[in-house]
Amino acid sequence: MAAPARAVKYSSLPLVVLAATVALEAGERQSLAQAVEGLQQTFGVSDRVIGFLPAAMTLIAVPAAFPFGVLADKVRRTLLLSGAMFLWTISMFLNAIAPGYGALFATRMCVGAVEANSPATVSLLSDYYPVRNRARTMGLYQSGALVGAMVGLIGGGFAVAAGGWRWAFWMWVPLGALVGLAVARLPEPRRGDQDADFHDDGATALSVVDAGQIVERLHLPPPNRVGTLDYARATPREVYRELLRIPSMWFGVMALTVSGFLLNGLQFWGVEYFKRVHDLSAGAAGGFSALFGLGAAGGIITGGFIADSLLRRGVVNARVYIVSAASILATVLLVPGFLSTNLGVSGPLLVVGGVFLTMPIAPGEAMVNDVVVAQLRGRAATVRSVVRSLSAAGYVLIGFLSDAFTLRVAIAGVVPLYAIGGVLMLLAARSYPADLAFVGAEARRLREM
Repeated sequence: MAAPARAVKYSSLPLVVLAATVALEAGERQSLAQAVEGLQQTFGVSDRVIGFLPAAMTLIAVPAAFPFGVLADKVRRTLLLSGAMFLWTISMFLNAIAPGYGALFATRMCVGAVEANSPATVSLLSDYYPVRNRARTMGLYQSGALVGAMVGLIGGGFAVAAGGWRWAFWMWVPLGALVGLAVARLPEPRRGDQDADFHDDGATALSVVDAGQIVERLHLPPPNRVGTLDYARATPREVYRELLRIPSMWFGVMALTVSGFLLNGLQFWGVEYFKRVHDLSAGAAGGFSALFGLGAAGGIITGGFIADSLLRRGVVNARVYIVSAASILATVLLVPGFLSTNLGVSGPLLVVGGVFLTMPIAPGEAMVNDVVVAQLRGRAATVRSVVRSLSAAGYVLIGFLSDAFTLRVAIAGVVPLYAIGGVLMLLAARSYPADLAFVGAEARRLREM
């Protein structure tokens, strides 16, 4: 019998292009943050009302995630994502010409097209690059969001200062079209080959003979299920019943959702924090936010590299442990950092805290993908996106707390949720090795059929 085909080795180009999609999404949110003052002056709305603008996209992202998730498991994912990028570009144009707050709110819902299509991106990354490097890959992918955020903070600040709040949207239209074309030209990887290779190469990747021995090494019972589902013909009920049997994914989702309250809130309110609390101009506030972003960039890349390095040394729960430890450390540093009104005190705390703030992102994203078979990753990502959309309330929560107290107190009050997310992630340590072993065994079984 001929040896089964190995996964294709791809260059860094797909990673760069996919990182560009999240860069545009994150950058636009930051340029929107630069436009807050102009929007409030033009439309006469309060903090609590303006806080609904970044959350508006979830109104389309949540229902659209279901068909996008199914399509991500069944059609060419690169074309699906490319179409979403062109829809996002059109929405930027509509945002820029909105005549009133109601129209702007309505057109912002279209921005959810890219977020709704995140199942395709997650699935593609998992099939482009090896499992043993997945956290690093996710970190480099997510670093695109930080690059985009800095462009949005600095470029958006200058654009808004020069041309008004509408230029917070105009600036993204040509970039969106270019990225949409680039995504359409990417190759489509075969599903599951990377997971099967990880199973076959267990001796190299984890210093054990077979991925199934992960369970034995940790003295755990074997996975309590054997793969029998016909993934191509499975009904929605069968698919979601299968997903419910992955405990580590659900602990991970709960952790990332709770943590997302702070991450989402800071994306929108961070610039305003520096303006109001430290009395900085829009340009200076963008600059300090970008400095905070440099620390965040270091964290998001470092977290992935550390987690993958520990995994290759045989620490199977490395991704879980990094998420938990970094979340708690971030909370310890950021609470006093945001409460301080002295920039000399808050600045260093926020920069170092920013490193730990983003350190959990890459290993957390890798972990929840590790435990789902390749044929279900699109639909699993849909379920996760729907649950995690609850964290969009972070925008609104901080807005309400800001109106009731101050923006400084509002942000500091939300920070402890990050530590709670870390504790929740730690609960996945017991089930993650068995779930990981099952995915590897399933990939090998399906490849040999």
